[in-house]
Amino acid sequence: MRIAIYYDVLPETGYRNDGNPLYVWAALKRRQDQGILEVDHLAPKDDVKLFGTFDGNLLIDWGEDALASVIPYKMIEIPHPNIYWASDTHINNGKPGDSYPYRLETAKKFDHVFCAQKRAVEEFKQDGVKAEWLPHAFEPHAYHDIESGSPVPFNYASKDYDIAFVGHVNSQNRIDFLHDMFKEFPNFFFGQRKFQDAARIYCKSKISINMSMEDDVIMRVFEVMGAGGFLLTNWVPTIEELFEDGKHLVLYRSMEEAIDKAKYYLKHDSEREKIAKAGFEEVMAKHTIDHRLDRMLSKFKETK
Repeated sequence: MRIAIYYDVLPETGYRNDGNPLYVWAALKRRQDQGILEVDHLAPKDDVKLFGTFDGNLLIDWGEDALASVIPYKMIEIPHPNIYWASDTHINNGKPGDSYPYRLETAKKFDHVFCAQKRAVEEFKQDGVKAEWLPHAFEPHAYHDIESGSPVPFNYASKDYDIAFVGHVNSQNRIDFLHDMFKEFPNFFFGQRKFQDAARIYCKSKISINMSMEDDVIMRVFEVMGAGGFLLTNWVPTIEELFEDGKHLVLYRSMEEAIDKAKYYLKHDSEREKIAKAGFEEVMAKHTIDHRLDRMLSKFKETK
């Protein structure tokens, strides 16, 4: 099977060479190395006629809507059969800066559409586009200690931090949440890290916290657990369809509950580590990028 993946790598657009596009491309290349697939990575402006015909064409959402003012070209019409994996459909939904209309119009051009946010599946359906929920996932080859020769999580017996948040402060609810948590737990880590550097922080912290901007299961959920960390995250409508509260992670529904649960698990090491281990095992068994790629490739096989 010959597959093409499309996403921008032009520095002048201020692209981010991380996230789902990079992960799926890396997973495709691994399968090419195994002789399973033949793959090409094309920028969205390329003349694909130069490359012949593909058995499948993948557009993995990389945030073009946020870069509209600096993208120096119009994206090509991606050939059929094709699949679109949309993300961030929920950002500013119905408000200024809304990313939904762009992604809806993009989705209309594809044979099969997957949405990282489940709410978008129903919203797309109401707007005439059939879609399937395909949540975010974890890429072990980006976060695990592969330099050691074995793709397993980092393992630190001692913990440097009680609480850690790796990410950006880009919403008011997140600002308020982090302010209260860091005030309550002064031995904390806050900053931006990628890949293995982020994984080290998760594993060197007793608790990694998360606050979604909207009602979505964001990538940090999978990254913390996949890296072997203990996750304390806010309840959102779909998260318990993927993970069990108190078994794979711990959920909170209010600021007070988040603080209370953090205090409890800081004092109960064995319970905390048991949950972290179960969360890691669940992510690796069901929620890696390879699992998501398997689902997308199965659609191409059905089409063929």
